[in-house]
Amino acid sequence: MIIRQGIDSKALLVTLIRKLPQILLIALAGAILGSGLRCVFVLYRSGRAMFVAKTEYYIDFADGRLEAKDYYNDFTWNDVIANDPILGRMMNELGEGYDRAVVKQMMNADILSDVRYLTITIKGTDAAQVSVISAAFENAITQFGKSMDEFDAIYKVEDNGIEREQPVWFVWRAAWAGAVVFAGIAVFLIVLAFMVGDRFYTKTDLMKYLELPVLGLLYGSGNRKSGWQECRLTDELKKLLENHKRIYLLDAADGQDAALFLEQIQKLGADVDCNAMLPCEQYDTGKNAVLLVIVPFGKIYREKITDEINYAMMHGGTIAGAVLTECDKLWIGMYYGKDVKT
Repeated sequence: MIIRQGIDSKALLVTLIRKLPQILLIALAGAILGSGLRCVFVLYRSGRAMFVAKTEYYIDFADGRLEAKDYYNDFTWNDVIANDPILGRMMNELGEGYDRAVVKQMMNADILSDVRYLTITIKGTDAAQVSVISAAFENAITQFGKSMDEFDAIYKVEDNGIEREQPVWFVWRAAWAGAVVFAGIAVFLIVLAFMVGDRFYTKTDLMKYLELPVLGLLYGSGNRKSGWQECRLTDELKKLLENHKRIYLLDAADGQDAALFLEQIQKLGADVDCNAMLPCEQYDTGKNAVLLVIVPFGKIYREKITDEINYAMMHGGTIAGAVLTECDKLWIGMYYGKDVKT
């Protein structure tokens, strides 16, 4: 029976749920890395001490020039202070020892609330230099206020002096950002691996991709008791042995999966002639022997086992079906529902 279907959304959801502990660990690693990098960055910047001078100026607009209040905003003031009416005056006062581009980069203008209050921030690595530039700016903007028709005057109303800039850590933000990014990458990779279809999670996957009937499944090692899925498998194996003298196990892992399958069947205590079930040594099995394809749960396996099946069929092998082995019992339980031994 050939089954054609799209992505099994239920299987994808169960896979994501089962991978949740890993996703959380990866997110934790991302949080640690993000916060660590943020700390390194802040410590690096704190090694280059920055000094800040914040000064507030009052802008006394001229009567009848109300349109000027709409014109002078954050963007406008940052443009104005960087041009000759203010910066040019400052450079004439500062002299040749100062670079115009550097001075321009050190200044920033903000209108925090009222358009009549202008906050100027001057930031640099040298406190003395910041002080000199701040004084030159005060003289320049005062002269600017007197020379422009839009203003009656511009004068300083508050001077906070020069302070060393305090580092802004934002460690928690960096941690959350790192966790979200890493968790997102982990989820993306899990979904991508699932959508590629190289891994087998359900019996339907085997029927869909290998076009083989599925005799049943076996849980991974460590399970104390079997369920109805495994009971059905042992029943099917008994039926096969009634019609065939020997069952050869076909896997794509050099007999490792076949040996593990035999070990699991023996642990189940099933009344099956396990000695007759041997890893595949030849493909020309004739009428009294059949091949049973062993497929491990959740491993990259499709292309490898497809090649083995194709090779076996070209050499006369008769394939009775497939078995999904080493299944995650919790995954299977979430997907198929409660598994009760019958």
